[in-house]
Amino acid sequence: MIDMVFILLIFFIVTTVFVEEEGIGVDKPTPKPPDEQQEEKDEPLILRITANNQIIHEGDIVTLNRVETIVKNTISQADVPVIMQVERGSLAGKMVQVMDRAKLVGADKISVTSVSAGN
Repeated sequence: MIDMVFILLIFFIVTTVFVEEEGIGVDKPTPKPPDEQQEEKDEPLILRITANNQIIHEGDIVTLNRVETIVKNTISQADVPVIMQVERGSLAGKMVQVMDRAKLVGADKISVTSVSAGN
């Protein structure tokens, strides 16, 4: 009887199919030599989304249409990344709207970071 259990155990182990789940793709940055890092002096474009869902650029409150203009003008001068600083408590929908507007005008390097309110 025990032999039969071992044979069945081996059979199930051999015939088992393992499911490989697919995740989302991550774009890992490639390291650059120190010389190239020093050459990049362009500051990134920083857009902040506050807890009350206002968009702030360089201390001024801007609209979604103005975000398009700011991103378009900045990217046309230099290929800089867009950094979105999102405060805790803001709506995810507002962040997605800003990200969509930035992508619409050609931003391909967009980073999102969370910040505490007041920083």
